[in-house]
Amino acid sequence: MNGYVNFKNTNERTEEFSGDGPGWGDMLPLVRRVKEFIDERCGAATVYSEPVPAAVLAGKFGFARRGGGKPEVVLAEETSVELGCPAVPSAAVLLLTRERGVVNRGAVTVIGADIPDADEGAKLPFAQVVMIETRRGVPPDPFDLDNIQYLMHRLPGYMTRSIPGKLWVRVGRKAKAAGFSFHTSGSALIEAYQSEAAGVAAAEIVFVTSSAADVKAISAIAAEAEIFMGRHRKLFLGADGEVECSDLNCDTCDEKPACDSLRDIVIKRRKLKS
Repeated sequence: MNGYVNFKNTNERTEEFSGDGPGWGDMLPLVRRVKEFIDERCGAATVYSEPVPAAVLAGKFGFARRGGGKPEVVLAEETSVELGCPAVPSAAVLLLTRERGVVNRGAVTVIGADIPDADEGAKLPFAQVVMIETRRGVPPDPFDLDNIQYLMHRLPGYMTRSIPGKLWVRVGRKAKAAGFSFHTSGSALIEAYQSEAAGVAAAEIVFVTSSAADVKAISAIAAEAEIFMGRHRKLFLGADGEVECSDLNCDTCDEKPACDSLRDIVIKRRKLKS
């Protein structure tokens, strides 16, 4: 099986976003995977069906509109909680779909401990999932969508550092004492996407701190998202919805573990459907 990964997301749409991005595929299969993940962990999940109002975000938490924030550094001695720091697993993923009604507009889901419940000085495994329903005929800007997910300099006391596929966050003591939570940061993301980004019809956010294993499960979805977005070094989505590879020799390819993992996921899903 050299140069070709022969598996497909069967019974799932992989429609390309014509004009909506450089070869992006509709990530509906991955959005559904996240929804399944939430359902499986419903006992550990808190769901906020409505975001914090924009006026409260600005007045209580200092949320700034695009370009209105100020650079801020949360020093280690000022940090109350660290999320996704280099010592623990971390994942950040952006999923886009045209499918109507799958993305729950304005919802924020927290799986695991929220910021107010975390011990002082805690270093938690962390995953952030942004799911977006796009508008037909209004191409979103991929760089804009990427930049918004980090909320750089837009929430005082909430400092983010981005590494491809990962997100490292420091929450300051003052912010935590003021009641800062994932409902706050999730609502800020939703407000930014829905009011500032072209082509966004709805946004839904999921945060995961429950365990290293759960964050790694989101990391696997993030790896697949890179393929759908045409950003993977070797793997890409073919016209027929199959994952293809530009390498000629699987035996010597350093991406073979990723291919094997994706294949295992698809095979398991096929068995469940049959």
